[in-house]
Amino acid sequence: MNIKVAGLFGMAVLSTALLFQMNPANVEAGPPLVFPALKEQLSGVESIEVMRPNGDSVAIVKQQGIWVLEAKSGYNVDFSKLSSFLMKFSQLRIVEEKTAILSNHPRLGVAEDGPGAGTRVIISPGEYSLLVGNEAPSQGSFVRYADDPQVYLTNKPVKVSADWINWIDPVVINIEPADLQEVSIAVQSEPLMLANRSEVSGEFELQGIPTGRELKHMTVADSLTRLLVNIRMLDVEPYNPAIFQAPSITRFVLISGETINVETIITNGRFMMHLDRKNLADWQFEISEFTYNELNKSMEAMLKTTEVDVE
Repeated sequence: MNIKVAGLFGMAVLSTALLFQMNPANVEAGPPLVFPALKEQLSGVESIEVMRPNGDSVAIVKQQGIWVLEAKSGYNVDFSKLSSFLMKFSQLRIVEEKTAILSNHPRLGVAEDGPGAGTRVIISPGEYSLLVGNEAPSQGSFVRYADDPQVYLTNKPVKVSADWINWIDPVVINIEPADLQEVSIAVQSEPLMLANRSEVSGEFELQGIPTGRELKHMTVADSLTRLLVNIRMLDVEPYNPAIFQAPSITRFVLISGETINVETIITNGRFMMHLDRKNLADWQFEISEFTYNELNKSMEAMLKTTEVDVE
């Protein structure tokens, strides 16, 4: 009897489980996705366009399996940023229908043009086009589909940028101070400045200090080991050797034996840099004036100022 009861109980549990599994209401839990098919088609996405009403825009395209910036001559995007955006975009859900009245669109930031116009996001193929407006006070963003006046509220804010630099890693190079063995700076009309790591103390030492002069402080030479820490770009373009005529050259020798030559020059009011390192040699980068000055340090900048006799 006990075995029979147990069997009947097991069949009842199984039937309930099957009934629950087949219930259409449980197939898609929660609010509907903004683009239900996008998540399954992410591997086939080939381009992303973002266009702001002020005219700013960015186009990201897949070329030979690599994601690049179309307007920056094919410079690589940061894949982690790209994949994060696509995943979040594909998971957006509609939590509430809002207005479909055109006159209300500017207030929500989803107008087609003019004041209150939205940011257009187009993912292809499939033409997943969405007009993104203001963030709601409580949750999500106001959005609407192309050629559809109906406005919806999403479950999460839609974060998307039309600024190309937000889609890349702006750090051109990052070398830790402990990895440097030697640094030399050759600036036009200035004597060569050389510093290297002492085999005895392991500290960086400035060579060729003029007779009678002193360092600003004992560890000033260590500042040269930080010249390649988090060098950031302001702009990027294909390398043009014609621009780098008589540049300053900052040469870095790593403990690993690798040598990196950094050319810098000022042209048309821009501070430009080129590195001969693999994967970077095909590009030239605009850098800040501060970074340029650091890479062009002179011996005099490392020394105490001389006292001027006062009569």
